[in-house]
Amino acid sequence: MAAALAFVSGGCGSDEPTADHPAPSVDIGKLDVGNYDTNPRQLGAVKSLDQARIIEAERLGDFVPVPRDIDPRFAYSNPFIATVFTDPKFALGRIMAVDRFAEAAPDFVAGFQAFGRTVSGPHGIDLMNAVMIFPDEQKAADAAVALERVDYEAGDRNTTVAIPKYPAAHAHWQPDQQSIGSWYATGKFVVYTWIYDYLKIYLEKVDLPTLLALVEKSLDTVAPSIAKFSPTPPDKLMSLPIDLDGMLNRTIARPKEDAWLNPPGAYHARTALHFVNDPNSTLDAIEKAGADRYATNGVELYRARDAAAAETLQQDLGGLTKRFKKADSPAELPAAECREYIGRGNLAIRFYCSVSYDRYAAFSASHQLLDAQQRISAEYTLLVNTR
Repeated sequence: MAAALAFVSGGCGSDEPTADHPAPSVDIGKLDVGNYDTNPRQLGAVKSLDQARIIEAERLGDFVPVPRDIDPRFAYSNPFIATVFTDPKFALGRIMAVDRFAEAAPDFVAGFQAFGRTVSGPHGIDLMNAVMIFPDEQKAADAAVALERVDYEAGDRNTTVAIPKYPAAHAHWQPDQQSIGSWYATGKFVVYTWIYDYLKIYLEKVDLPTLLALVEKSLDTVAPSIAKFSPTPPDKLMSLPIDLDGMLNRTIARPKEDAWLNPPGAYHARTALHFVNDPNSTLDAIEKAGADRYATNGVELYRARDAAAAETLQQDLGGLTKRFKKADSPAELPAAECREYIGRGNLAIRFYCSVSYDRYAAFSASHQLLDAQQRISAEYTLLVNTR
C-alpha cells in the first residue's frame, strides 16, 4: 500500500413550471452567456467503448455507499478523490501499486471510488472503497487474488492478514502502521477497501483488531448495496444511454479547461454526496427538497419535487455562510445569487453562483466571477430553452 492521500480542499412530476410558482420574468436574450452553448440537445447512446465504460462506472456509483452510511464518523468527503475511473493510475495510484494492474486485472471494465474522512483534514481516519466491475464472477475472483498479490509484492514490510468475517477477502498491512488494504470479490465486483489512520500513525500506535473490524463493517454495507446493481453485459455496453431522465441535456457543457474533473454524468440525487465536502448538510438539503436527480457538467444541477422546493434547495446549498461573502449577481438575472469564498481552503474555487428554474436548482463555480456569472446565465437560458 502507498502512503496517505493528499487532501485538497475545495420526485416525479411534470417538467412544466407550476401555476403557483411561475418562472420569473427574464429576457434571456439579454443575458451574458459567454461562449457557452444554450441550445437544447439530445445526447443519445455512447459513441465509443471508452465512453461506455465511463457511463457504466457512473451507473455503478448510484449503488456505492457513501462512507457516512458505513460509519457516521466519516462525515467529510472530498470531490477530488471520489471518482469514476477506467484508468487505475488516476484513481488508485496513490494508495496501491498499480504498475502491474493490467497484468493482475486484464478484464477490468470500470470502477467507482468512494472516499470519506472523520475530520476535515488529514488528522483522523481515511476510508476508501473502490468498487471495480469485471465481466463475470470468476474474473472478479481471480482479479481480487492477483491485485492483492502485486500490491503485496510492491512493499517489503507487507504482512498478510485474514478478515475474520470475510475469509474470501485478501488483505495485508504493515505491522508498524495503522493502515490496511483488502480486496474482496463479490459477484462481478472487486471491492478494494483502504483505511489509513493518521493519528495512530503519528503516535506510532497500531491496533489490528480495530482495522479488521472497520473493514468488516465497510463490507457489511458495501457488498449488499452493490449486489442491487446489474452490470451491463460486455456486448451491450455500446447501447448504453449517456443521459438519465434528461438531466445532462439540461446542463451546459463543461469547458475544456475543466477536463481534469470527474467526467460529466447524471445520477440519483443522493449520489451527489460522493462529490461534496460536507455530505451531511447536503443530504439534509436534498431530502428537504425532495430531490431525485443530480447531474454534473459545466454546472451542478438538481431536480427537486417542485419549483418551490428548487428555490429552497438553491438557498440551502448556495446561500451565504461564514466562509463566503456576497458577490454581484449576473446582469439581467437578479434571481441568481453569487458569492465569494473567503475561507482558508487550499486551491479552493473562489466564486460560486446559483439559480433555480421550475424544478431545477443549478450551481456554477469558477476562479473568475465573470465566468461563474456566465455559466449560471447560460444554464438558466438552457433550462428555459429545454422546457
